[in-house]
Amino acid sequence: MLLLDGCEINASVVCLKILHAAKVVVLMFPSHLSHILHALDKDPFLKTNAYARSEPRATLRTPPRNSKFNLANLMRVIKVGAFHGVSSVNISNGFKKTGTWPVSPAEINVGRLLLGKGVRKAARKMNLEQLSTRLVPEARRDMLQPQIAFGSVSTRVLALGATAAAVLVAFEALDAEAARKKAAKEPVQAAKEAKAAAAAALAVRLASEAAVRRSSPEFQERKRSLRERAARERAAAGDVEPKTRVSGAVVEHDTRRKRPRA
Repeated sequence: MLLLDGCEINASVVCLKILHAAKVVVLMFPSHLSHILHALDKDPFLKTNAYARSEPRATLRTPPRNSKFNLANLMRVIKVGAFHGVSSVNISNGFKKTGTWPVSPAEINVGRLLLGKGVRKAARKMNLEQLSTRLVPEARRDMLQPQIAFGSVSTRVLALGATAAAVLVAFEALDAEAARKKAAKEPVQAAKEAKAAAAAALAVRLASEAAVRRSSPEFQERKRSLRERAARERAAAGDVEPKTRVSGAVVEHDTRRKRPRA
């Protein structure tokens, strides 16, 4: 049996069919319960962390003076922690201590359900005794009927047999609907991309034409004549003050210091 958290699963019809053909029963947990039903958080991860902490403490007393804790030491710590923590015995104990398998409501910490995460949703809607009767190898009838919410298969309140025939049909229908919507969006997206490509090509063409015009002899000649005309007009006007003074006007200077450029 394979237990999955209903809040985190990203179900694939292909994978579920492979598991179904291999006679693996996939049960999706109800939402808002993973903080008390997550088996790996109980023994495997806790003991992995414990071994990972104890190994460096023992190692730091043995290396020669002035030596460093290098990558090889770190990999050894990870190896020891994973070897002793993520073992089949600890994984089995994790399922037992959380009451998920074998199903045991007495092992479930109801206090964490009432005071911890998901209290507003799980504690109000979930009946642990009713859930325990459903989490058995022979999935009950109500676990075989999918519930659709917000465009996906929902696990609200109830556990769900993900490899049940009706559930697989629901997943296939949702995938087909998603593929249909994607196909409907493709022409619109293609039109947007073509419009953007046309605008980019037009900008490149206009820039190229402007560069050609600027480098043409006619443009250069006109630019030279305009500069000469401006120079003649400045020479005829003579020296002028940068500011034209008006009688009675008062010039106020900004007292703020200019911020230096970085």
